[in-house]
Amino acid sequence: MNFLEALILKGRYDGAMRYVLNDLTIDTKARNVRRGDITLKLPDLSYDVLLALVKMAPDPLGSTEISQQAWGTDHVTNETISQRITLLRKSLDDDPKDPRYIRTVRGKGYAIAGQIACIEEPSRDTFDWLAKPKPRAMMTAGVAVLAGAAFLFLSFPKAALESGGALAQSSQNTDSQTLLQRARQQLSLHQSLETDRAIAMLREALVKDPDSFDARLTMSFALSTRATKFGGDEPDEQEAETIARALISERPGNSNAWSALAYSLGSQGRMNESLPAYRRAHQLDPANTAALSSAAYVLLLRGELHQALLLEMKAKQAGGNSRYAEIQIAQIMELIDHPSVSHWRERALALNPGQVVVLGEIARSHLRDGNPESALETLDQADGQDRVAPQILQLRGRANISLGRIAVARQILGEAGWRGEYDLAALDALSGDDDRANAIFNPVKLADIESDPDPQSRVQLAEIRSAQGKQDQALRLLSQAVSLGWRDARWLEHSPFLGELLASEGGKAIGDRIEREIEAQRMLIAATVPLTEFLARR
Repeated sequence: MNFLEALILKGRYDGAMRYVLNDLTIDTKARNVRRGDITLKLPDLSYDVLLALVKMAPDPLGSTEISQQAWGTDHVTNETISQRITLLRKSLDDDPKDPRYIRTVRGKGYAIAGQIACIEEPSRDTFDWLAKPKPRAMMTAGVAVLAGAAFLFLSFPKAALESGGALAQSSQNTDSQTLLQRARQQLSLHQSLETDRAIAMLREALVKDPDSFDARLTMSFALSTRATKFGGDEPDEQEAETIARALISERPGNSNAWSALAYSLGSQGRMNESLPAYRRAHQLDPANTAALSSAAYVLLLRGELHQALLLEMKAKQAGGNSRYAEIQIAQIMELIDHPSVSHWRERALALNPGQVVVLGEIARSHLRDGNPESALETLDQADGQDRVAPQILQLRGRANISLGRIAVARQILGEAGWRGEYDLAALDALSGDDDRANAIFNPVKLADIESDPDPQSRVQLAEIRSAQGKQDQALRLLSQAVSLGWRDARWLEHSPFLGELLASEGGKAIGDRIEREIEAQRMLIAATVPLTEFLARR
């Protein structure tokens, strides 16, 4: 009898449990793994594999069972499962030669190494929002602000079917095409588990037809999507880039391959490299309007609002339907205080109801307005696994900080993994604990940060320094953020960590500088007649 069956017979299993495995705590409600106070960065698929093994402990789990329970499909190769076990062991810091958590059972699969214990499930009050019913109506106040990676998701029937030929006659290639079609259907749902399943199907398709251009192209997009949207591994980002570069080597004139490369670079924060790749994609195929909208996003990050709007207008006039064009336009409209903000926001909501990125941008808008309660109400509308998406949790943690619910904020930010790391460091610093801050400001991490063109990372670092009372260093970081393109003065004004800094003369100078940059962009937009007509159109 396995561990889960024993719990059911004892009447102790109600679908939400916390398990202890050596020094690890596995929380099925929060879907995370902790070692002491540290939340390990575990992708959803790795977590699902671990949980499947825990539930079966002490019995081993074969490849078929792992495939069914973690991927939800039979189309997963032994090699793919082995690679996932390797990644899981790496995340847990487990040595396969002397395993503490996962052991290999020759001829039978994998099993938990050690004893499993069940402890009291987490406080229902802390995570009450996970069980709240979805509100009946979408919040309409506020404007979304795009942060983090651009979650471009090209239309796969267009982007992935690039070879243009008839279906292969062999049964092997037919099977590959069937798997490819099913994978695209899963990806179109824009959900975490479905994305994992799609990637598993694509790996199976590539085993059957390793030279398939379409399957490799779709795989590159899928891996970048998992990396940007669902907290995927660094190997996802690297594999997506490697695949895209190989596709370009084979077909240098293929627009979608260049889009895949640009997307993979953007998922790694290499925005300045992604911009020319997006432009090349559109140059090769003017009908690839999604590439234009994504290039516009990069320009938005760099503070080039006028140029970003010109690209969005061009994409729209060419019949483009990029998933996040409206929300990006709405963000720019809010930054320049344009009266068409509500129009573009409502269009974004109508096109993407309940979608993580849109909900996140609306929540950010509420936080920018100093309204954390509305931010939480908005975030409550996320569906399924999206309710515990890292970017949703991070915003929820920030909202609770603003409400003074520090203990709850700490818990939620811990669940957000690396996305909550900077906020937790700032909270610790406010209470005099600099351990997290010192870990972030180590030479290796600082070297990575210095090469990062994303201005938001500078703002987050400034919050930590300000919380430590190192105001001069915080001001320098904010100045760097503005130089890199940060134009969101209101976000700074309502930061729970920057109040004292912004009240200083240096802080006021930062605000004045942002306003001058915004005014320059506002004047450029107002002087471009086609743009003013485009924005006024309903």
